[in-house]
Amino acid sequence: MKVIDSSALIKYIAKEENWEKVEEHLKEGCVTLDLAVKETANALVKKALKSEVNSETAKEIINYLPRIVRITPQKEHFSKALEIAIKNKMAIYDALFIALSVNTDTPLLTSDEKQAKTSKEYGVAVTLI
Repeated sequence: MKVIDSSALIKYIAKEENWEKVEEHLKEGCVTLDLAVKETANALVKKALKSEVNSETAKEIINYLPRIVRITPQKEHFSKALEIAIKNKMAIYDALFIALSVNTDTPLLTSDEKQAKTSKEYGVAVTLI
């Protein structure tokens, strides 16, 4: 089991470079925050506005997410995330995924280099794709 952040999840959904590597981890089992659903939906809105995806496909993708990844609430991780975000001058959104990894002692799967580096400082095993 790994924590998958929004950057890796969007890479998979949008079939960006190396999306197949993300798929391998999803097959092994991943957990994410409810925040990732919102961030993925936002990425789909941007793609729809560029006519890269239609609204029906975007809805299908969002409805499909709970079948490929376990979704957990973010509220339990705010305390640790605030600490991480302030200390490392990073967005709370990114810090929340690190906090989930720290709090559950679960490796992190990400496509964000800064997030990967910061995670390692907290003893989190990271897979950067």
